[in-house]
Amino acid sequence: MRFYDIDNALQEAIIAADKPVRLRIDIECGNYFNRVFEQDIIEANFYGLKEVSGGTSARGELLLDNTIGIYNYSSARPNSQVKVSFSLGEGLPYFQRFVFYIDEKGIQDIRGNGRKKFVYIGLQDLSAKLRKTDEARDWTSPAVFTYSVVCDKTQPENSLVHGIAKRAGLAVNDIDCSTIPVTLPYIRLRRNIWGELSSLATAYRCHLECAPEKPLVFAHSPYQTETMTDNEYSYIFTGDDIFYLRKTARADYYRNTVRLKVNMPVSLEKQDIWRYDEAPIFYDDNLQPYYPFRNAIVREIESGRYEARYKVIDENGKERNVVFADEIDDREEAETRFEYQGGSFYYSFYDVTTHYDKAILTLNKDADGDLYRAVIYGRPIVLDLNRSCFLRDEEGIENYGTVALNITGSYFSEYEIDGRPHYEDWVIRELAERIQNKREFTVKTHRALFNARVGAKVKIKTKNEELSGTVNAFSFRYKRNKAFVASFKIMENREGAKNLHP
Repeated sequence: MRFYDIDNALQEAIIAADKPVRLRIDIECGNYFNRVFEQDIIEANFYGLKEVSGGTSARGELLLDNTIGIYNYSSARPNSQVKVSFSLGEGLPYFQRFVFYIDEKGIQDIRGNGRKKFVYIGLQDLSAKLRKTDEARDWTSPAVFTYSVVCDKTQPENSLVHGIAKRAGLAVNDIDCSTIPVTLPYIRLRRNIWGELSSLATAYRCHLECAPEKPLVFAHSPYQTETMTDNEYSYIFTGDDIFYLRKTARADYYRNTVRLKVNMPVSLEKQDIWRYDEAPIFYDDNLQPYYPFRNAIVREIESGRYEARYKVIDENGKERNVVFADEIDDREEAETRFEYQGGSFYYSFYDVTTHYDKAILTLNKDADGDLYRAVIYGRPIVLDLNRSCFLRDEEGIENYGTVALNITGSYFSEYEIDGRPHYEDWVIRELAERIQNKREFTVKTHRALFNARVGAKVKIKTKNEELSGTVNAFSFRYKRNKAFVASFKIMENREGAKNLHP
């Protein structure tokens, strides 16, 4: 991943470093955007970071001089949009770097000494809104996706990323994504939109961001079909750029053991997913079980809408609950599977569409009889409980003792990647990164690197050494009549990772 592309003239001005940074703020006020006078921007700070949960988010804050009282913004509300653009000197184009939304505190009016008045505005990106999306909905009845690929913009109706984002009102054109053709049999959403997308990004090592060019970016995965450009560096910091450099050990990142344990949804071949087996049960002369349906006995399946929960019996004779089933028998097909003596059985109520893990039935008979067999066939998905992968680095354990990372999640798959299941491949990649004793570099510069982004690779060249890493966080500090400061947290990249196998 690289820094955002900007106009060539802006890029040349950044290299020359002889022009002051310009800032433009546009605030949504009803049906139009109100532009802040640049001389009234006392201070503006913007932050971006890679979250532990997997996504990349940004925040900001503005302090405006409101001495003459023009920034009352009566029509601006929390969640009103704020566009932030940067430029250099005079006559150069602006680059829109952020699309923010006013936070829940709204526009805050501040009174200082004398006649001093200020306006403070807290800003948050779309990820904050996605965290709150569906908070009011009933997540005990969440959306279910079956047989969806992780991401594919050519078939958004079958793409999990597009399906999840759609619940937040995002359309296909709002999403910039790569193609990850891994098929997931069953996904049940339980959290907010951002939480689900972040978990998906973690499982497929994707960059998830609410970027300026698109509301949502889901790309740069080693599992994507598009070509990756991992070895390109966006910027090389030199001694001329840096006025502050700190190196910090990241012992908290180091792990020499990775333990993954998940409940893996598995799709099975079509088979019987429900079989009537309610007591009382009798046996005939051939020791064949049957269920008497006679006037002296009134069974629950006759008296009302009976819940026929789907389940299958595995090869070890263990009963496993079905979490989802399709290709289910219709009423006529189910009635052809009856085996009975006496007179005849039929379903007066048969619903296999309302629920995905059970049927609702009412069974009737024309006369007393004995039911030997009543089943429903379908294609089930069951949970393979506690599917696990365990991998460790023996050398690291010998040197440092066991330092374990325990992982779980709902988006890991048994889809084959280079001859191994995805979840095993993920563990191998994770341990290969974690066993490196990485450092974190803090770099501060006055260079106008406002097009930098989290996830981009950079180099640091000083007099005595050359380092490389990936931007993990940034901050841009703009102050009126003072030099622009860009700060970066850079996670070290080390070459020559071990070839690991589970």
